[in-house]
Amino acid sequence: MEISLEQAVEIHARALTRRLRRDAPTNARERAADLQTAGDSDGHGVWLRVAETAERLLSEKDRAEAALNR
Repeated sequence: MEISLEQAVEIHARALTRRLRRDAPTNARERAADLQTAGDSDGHGVWLRVAETAERLLSEKDRAEAALNR
């Protein structure tokens, strides 16, 4: 079974947000920075996408929780 890069990004973002909650985007950005320092521009870009996806997931969760609390 093959997964796309977008699917992999989503999987990593979901795993990070479950494990690290609010720290997930920061953790992913730190990983991106480490990869940039190491000269891995592709990895840097992918982990920035993971961070953005984690932020989106957290935002969606906040909106869903807010709707339940109305």
